[in-house]
Amino acid sequence: MVCSESETMIQQDRNKQTTFLDGLSDGAMNKLEQSACYLNPTKNTTIIHKGDKIGGAYLIKSGTLKVYTLDLNGNEKPIYNVSSGELCIFSVNCIFNKMLYPAWVRNETENTHIMSIPTQTFQELYEQELWVRDYLVNSLSHRIFELMSSIEEVTTQDVGQRINSYLVRACPSNGVLKIGHQDIARQLGTAREVVSRHLKSLEKLGFIELSRMKIKVLSPKSLAKMPSL
Repeated sequence: MVCSESETMIQQDRNKQTTFLDGLSDGAMNKLEQSACYLNPTKNTTIIHKGDKIGGAYLIKSGTLKVYTLDLNGNEKPIYNVSSGELCIFSVNCIFNKMLYPAWVRNETENTHIMSIPTQTFQELYEQELWVRDYLVNSLSHRIFELMSSIEEVTTQDVGQRINSYLVRACPSNGVLKIGHQDIARQLGTAREVVSRHLKSLEKLGFIELSRMKIKVLSPKSLAKMPSL
């Protein structure tokens, strides 16, 4: 199928829209400004507990939230992170289906700002704004892919391979991750001692360099191909 010039321009505009707010009309933005309230939680604060009733959809203006559950031993099992510009999909599901929140949510960063969009306002935006419906479909698809990848890692890879995979995925362009061993352990739902032991093994083998709250990945491609220790 060949797109017309106008259709192509519309698609190009949508490709430039990377956050929830980018695609909203002026009217929708005005509605948000009039009805939304704002949360500014401190770092490491649990802002939602499993079973809480949610009064609106949470949009992250800045910062990162971690959504997780707990196993029978009380260990955290991460589900997904919500970063700047993203909607918390669980919160949207709760307000549309009148469900209690199915997990815990903790603020992971300093200077986190959250917009809480009331249920009625969000439902009106969903009905009136094509962008909102498109955004939710794309976000759900992305989250499902992430969850399937996480399930595959847990069921087919040992902890060492999961740590390697995490380092490769999280590695920025300069190769330096500013993260502590405990943070990685929380992300992967394992113990800090396990992470530290594996990272020291990787350092001895020449895959990474360790320093305080920093991990330099020397060759992400080689690390990705590395077999289990």
